[in-house]
Amino acid sequence: MRKLIVFTLIILSFSAFSQNPEDLIREANEAYNRSEYSHAIELYEQVLALDLVAPELYYNLGNAYFKNNRIGRAVLNFERASRLDPSNENIIHNLNVARSRLIDRVETRPLLFYERCWRDTYMLQSATGWGITAVIILFIFLSVTSVYLFSRTKGIKKTAFYTGILLLLLTVLSFIFAQKQYNRLTAQNEAIIMNPRVSAKSSPSQQSPDLFLVHEGTKVLIRSTLGEWIEIGLTDGNVGWVRKEALEVI
Repeated sequence: MRKLIVFTLIILSFSAFSQNPEDLIREANEAYNRSEYSHAIELYEQVLALDLVAPELYYNLGNAYFKNNRIGRAVLNFERASRLDPSNENIIHNLNVARSRLIDRVETRPLLFYERCWRDTYMLQSATGWGITAVIILFIFLSVTSVYLFSRTKGIKKTAFYTGILLLLLTVLSFIFAQKQYNRLTAQNEAIIMNPRVSAKSSPSQQSPDLFLVHEGTKVLIRSTLGEWIEIGLTDGNVGWVRKEALEVI
């Protein structure tokens, strides 16, 4: 596992809270470094309870859960950190380390070449990063458009025209990537199994037959919800029903 990420949350006003989140984060980091992982977890969770979110916070919390041998919670928090900062190598590394400790080895359909390229490209930045990129490229596009409109030189106008088309295409792609990352960030259709062992049922009833077993830390797709039951899907095509308390949404 790679070490904690030291970070600071910018706070405008916390007079309503009994303790400053920066103090909680500092205390949590110190507790982690003293190998007091349960105490570090408690402090990091207190920061999250203040509705403060940062990839570094989820990453550090995931590290603490991993050191405390709570692999399901570790995977959950690394997944949440990855949603906020998908290109962070530390997060990706520790998520993969945590996954290597899981019981289930669910087969995943390999992506086609173009699917992998598309995914790897939009995963380069977060939704915010792609949004900023789109605005920057759009500004350059407008500047190039001005050159095209006001230049009297044929060669410059021709270059500006084709450059403008390329920049417009990149702007549209950046906005598409930003929307895709935003949808990924806000999606409520993925979850992590929290119970050590869960039997997926053929229907939303405790009396229905068992179809397959899933274990703590396994990532599942939420297909539908019925009362206290959730229909889950695995990447290998298995589908079944589990109780809500058996999992937690990423």
